[in-house]
Formats: sequence, structure tokens, C-alpha cells
Amino acid sequence: MSIIQIAEKQFHLRGKDFSYVFGADHFDYLSHKYYGSAISEDADLRYFYRSHVYNDYTAHIPGVRDRFSSIYPEYPVANYGEFRDYAICVEDSRGCRVTDLHYEGFEILAQKPAISSGIPTARGGETLVVSLFDATLSLRVKLYYTVYEEENIITRRAEIENCGKDPVKLLRALSVSLDFYDHDFNVLTLRGGHHEERHECLTPANYGKISVGNCRGNSSHQHSPFIALLRPNVTEETGDVYACSLMYSGSHYECAEVDQYGKTRMMAGIQPETFTWKLESGERFETPEAILCYSNEGLGKMSRSYHDFYRNYVINPNFVYRPRPVVLNSWEGMHFNFDNKRLLAAIDAVKGSEIDTFVLDDGWFGARNNDKAGLGDWFVNTEKLPGGLKEISDHCHEAGMNFGLWIEPEMINPDSDLYRAHPDWIISAPDRKPVLSRNQCILDLTRRDVLDYIKNAMHRVISESGATYIKWDCNRHMTENWSRLLPADRQGEVQHRYILGVYELATYLTESFPEILFEGCSGGGGRFDGAMLKFFPQYWTSDNTDANDRVEIQYGTGLCFPLSTHSSHVSASPNIRNGRSTSVRARTNIARQGVLGYEFDPLRVSEEELSTIAENIKKHRTTEKLILEGDLYRRENRLHGNVMSQTVVSKDKNHAMMVFYQALNPHNGDLIARAAGLDPEKHYRIEELDMTLRGSVLCNVGIFLERMPGDFDAVLFTLNAID
Repeated sequence: MSIIQIAEKQFHLRGKDFSYVFGADHFDYLSHKYYGSAISEDADLRYFYRSHVYNDYTAHIPGVRDRFSSIYPEYPVANYGEFRDYAICVEDSRGCRVTDLHYEGFEILAQKPAISSGIPTARGGETLVVSLFDATLSLRVKLYYTVYEEENIITRRAEIENCGKDPVKLLRALSVSLDFYDHDFNVLTLRGGHHEERHECLTPANYGKISVGNCRGNSSHQHSPFIALLRPNVTEETGDVYACSLMYSGSHYECAEVDQYGKTRMMAGIQPETFTWKLESGERFETPEAILCYSNEGLGKMSRSYHDFYRNYVINPNFVYRPRPVVLNSWEGMHFNFDNKRLLAAIDAVKGSEIDTFVLDDGWFGARNNDKAGLGDWFVNTEKLPGGLKEISDHCHEAGMNFGLWIEPEMINPDSDLYRAHPDWIISAPDRKPVLSRNQCILDLTRRDVLDYIKNAMHRVISESGATYIKWDCNRHMTENWSRLLPADRQGEVQHRYILGVYELATYLTESFPEILFEGCSGGGGRFDGAMLKFFPQYWTSDNTDANDRVEIQYGTGLCFPLSTHSSHVSASPNIRNGRSTSVRARTNIARQGVLGYEFDPLRVSEEELSTIAENIKKHRTTEKLILEGDLYRRENRLHGNVMSQTVVSKDKNHAMMVFYQALNPHNGDLIARAAGLDPEKHYRIEELDMTLRGSVLCNVGIFLERMPGDFDAVLFTLNAID
């Protein structure tokens, strides 16, 4: 069993390589005791943690002197005896913000229940539910713990119920809090921006608070909903890592706080700055799910644990291991500048190139000739496409390809028929001019009428399009945070209600079209999070397709999310974002570390280039199973030097793909590519070099490479065991 009751009110959550121990103390406060490498079930931890007698943690507890008490609460409260960051803050009808939660009981469920509001959760089994109660407020908090022992994962979330007669207001409701007895850590977060998503950021833990997150209504390009504590000796394959990935797509908050006694608290959940929630009598609020991962073998094991977890318990099982289409997306090659004739010619041009899906991006609907008009008018622009989408779709089928379509259902241009008919349908502040971003506003998906309209409009468009692939975009963040139909005391709920609307819309469309592959996008990778992967088996990793920049972006993304979720396209050179020129070999080999696709204008590409594309896609198909199922092992990190090297290895260690990238080409020095993760005793045939070497040699000695022909180049080797 993974959930063990070791004594009355004491619990041991046991995974393959970890233990998580907690329970109620003498005063019925739920106290954290241990999280780390596996220990025996009968380990006595009663005397391991001792409080400082009569300190900030325990001053409110009667008779606390000379007694043991909880300084490591599992779900810390605000304003009642301590001054560290807290997981929950409740305001009662008198304006009082004090909460005092005591252990009430527990139950073990055979199956983890879904979150009733529609927030995505991982599929899961046996779940421990511990109940806490505040008798003064008549407030119950249930903490949910599900153990995924093979992946070394625990998920945590909270459910808060108002059992009293009067309404209360939640001012903060985080998903997880986790206390540690020291601060010998580095804090890992993933920072970024548009075109530079999910870059590793490592900061030594010190007295005070390190916090990240955003108030954008979107998990964002700027900070991924992820945080990890790393022991100072952590490498790719050694050292202790305590990580948290939050399955939430709205404004989020992660922090690591070191207090005056050198204790560390790590927390994650909904961003408190843009959140309040009114709970009427009998109502409940459920937080998003936090995915905790412990690794005693460095960042590599952490990543592999997360990858297996997301593949096995989150991503749609109908798609997770299914070979993905190799698409040609129209955007970078054509932008808005296309018509029926040009599209048909483009489809004809790539016929026989092994590209199997043509995706029509922005510009096919309404008066959409630029990004200033038409968004929200989900009917075909018949001036551009007199035969409608069906003619394009049919032409794809005649050419032996499938058809894909871009949509942006959450947004609207003021210059659109929909806005002129319903100017009140947007999120905006009263008596003020709406704030525009990319010339667009956000539809108010907190409203039932708006949500139902978009559901019907999108269903009609997709049904009539003939598409087997939908790219769902979201190109701006939320600002005014005000809805016309919500009362004043619920305006703090707008951002969370909006993201619940997004989840409802995504659930409806993906369940209505179960055989269509939906790809997520948000100005690139701006809403690439665990919750979105419930609907989108792959996500457009970044609008930046430059090979050199993608090395860093894909590295950070791969820390948490499996390679099969990274949409990675080969685009034209020089790159349209930064003007950098890179070889087609580099662009292809970097893109082959994810879901391969293409961005170019087929009418400007030679037959020789199309022939090269066909050969590269054939090669990709031979290694695609590794991307879908394999284990990722990283060596050199481009963020810390001039080269990147990583190997993707099959579960049985019989097949592998190694990519080595060099940014700048030095005048002197040897190039040595070393693999990782191979069976040291097996012999591997390296197809590209016509060479056979033992795994131990490939990992420890490596391969001496020829000098690269220029800057920004990558080589790829396929390895197959011959034993």
C-alpha cells in the first residue's frame, strides 16, 4: 500500500523511492514530519522536530511551554500565532481574518475524485483525505493526497467548505505548503517572456522570500507554474530535488520563504493578489492540483518522473503514444497574405514531401486581413476563400494530406460584427475605454451566454471544416478583471471564473471531437502548463523557431514536460524573429527533439529543399517512438556553456537518439559528444557513423566529432543495441 496509517492521526505516504510522513500533534494541529528518501514504516519521528519554546510559531497555543508542538503545519493559516507565509486566509462576516484549523478525521478513497468545478486533475487511484475544522468559523478544509509510487509523485489539493450560516470570503486558498527544517537549497524557477519561454533561473535560498508567478489571468510566458528546491550538490544525476508543478492555467503563485530560524517553506497555488472567493453557507471551493516530485538522483530523475506522470495520468490516452502528424503551418510562410489560389498551390507544392497535414493559420475568417479586425466573426471570409474551408480540406485529402485549422475562441476585435452586436461581452472596466492588446479584447467566459455562444460557434466551425487538427491560440493576457454580470462582492472571482470557462470550453470541444488532435498555443508557449495538457497532447512551445533559442526554450520546457508535448517546427532561415541564419541540419535536429513540423512558404522552396524535407521526415519517423515514450537524459546544458547534449533512450535501453549542439565554433579544442542513460554493457550501432561501441564507452569516453562547418549547428545520432 502507498497510504499507511502508522498510528492514530499519523500517516506515511510511501512511493518507490520516497516517504512523506505527517500527522496531528498533541494539540490536533496537522504537522509535517518528513519528506525525502524512503524510510521504514516504523521509523519514530516524534522527537525529530522540536519547536523553539514559546516562539512566533506557537505563542497562541495554551500550555505550549516545554512541550512539543507543530512548527511545520501541513496547511498553515493566516493571522493566528505565526508570521510566515500561509496557505489559507478567510474573512468572516465581521471582517475578522483569523482561522484555526484542527484535525477532525480522515478517509481513504479507492479512486481520486475529480474537481467538481472542472479544473483538470490527473487520473489517479487510492487517495487519502484528511479533514481539518475551525469550530469558530464552522469551516472545514479537506486535504487530498494521491500517491503515484512508480513515478515518485504525490499530488495535493485542498477543498474548503463553509459549514456555517453566514457567508465567508476566501482571500487566499493555495494548493500546497511544504516545510523543511533548513535552508540549504537553491531555488529553481522557470522565467521567460514572449520568444524566450521557460529559461532556468537558479537562486540560492536565503532569509526572506523568493516568489514568482503572475497576475495576467494566464499561466504566462513570464513565469511557469513550477518551483523546485535543490540541494547545493544537485547535478543531472545526483542530489535531492523537491519540485512542484501546479496544474493551473490562470494567475499563479509560487514561493520559497526562509524564516528567522532558517526554516524553509515552499508553497504554490492560485495568485492571491487577483483572487477572492465568496463562500455562501454550504458552498465549497476546490484548489488546483499541485504535483510534488521528489528525486534523490538529481534533475534528470525529476524530469523523467514528471514525463512519465504526465504521459500516464494527464495527457489524453487516445493520443499520448499515437504518432503525431507532421504539419506545415501557414503562418510564418504566409501570415495573412493568402487566398484560395495560393493555398491550393501550396498544398500541391508539398504533395509527396512526407508532410501529412496542412494547417491554415490566422486570417481565414471574417474581415481578417490583418490583426486589427474580424476576430470573433467565426464565418469564412469568402472573398479569400470562395469555396470555403471545405474546398481547402478536400484539396488536402486529394493530395494525400489532412487539414488543420487555427482558432482563437477566447478573443474579439472591437472591429468585428460580434463586438458591434455585443459590446458588453468583453472583460473591461466600467465607464472606461477598454484596454487593447494585439488590437483585441477578451470575451467574458464567466458569463453563461457568452460561453454558450462560443461553444456553438466553435462546434459549427470545426464540424464544417473537415479538420483533423485544431490549433487553439490565445494572444493576450487579462487586465481589467471586471465582469458586468457579477456583483461587486464577487469581482475578485473574475480571473478564476474565466479560466473555469476556458476549461469548460476545452472539455466540450475535445469531447465533441474525440478524434481531432487539439494543439495548444498562447502567443507561442504562454499557457504551456499541466492543466492544458489534459486537453492538448502537444503545445506550440514558442513563437520563436530559431534553432539556437529553441535549444534553451526546449531545455527548460523539458525539465517538467515530456518531449512529446513540445511542438517544434523547422522554419526558414534567416529566422523571422531575430534574423539569425542556421543550417537546415541544425534546425531539423533541434526540432526532432519534439513533435516535428514546418513553417515556410512552399511556393518559395526549391524541389531540392522539398526532397531534403521528405528525407528528414522519414528519418524522424524512425525515432518518433523515442520522443513519444522514451526517457530523457541530459549532459551539457546550453545555458551554462557553448554546447548542449542530450539522449533519449527507450525503456528497454535498446534504442536511443543523441543530439549534440554547438553554438559558436571555436578555433581550437576537440568536440566530444557523450551519451547518457545507455546500458553500459550493451553494444550500440551508431547508424550515422557506421560504428559500434559499448554503452559505457559512449557515456564515459564519448565520440570525437569532426569540426562543425560553422556556428549554430547540431548533429543527431541514432543508436540501436545489437546484443
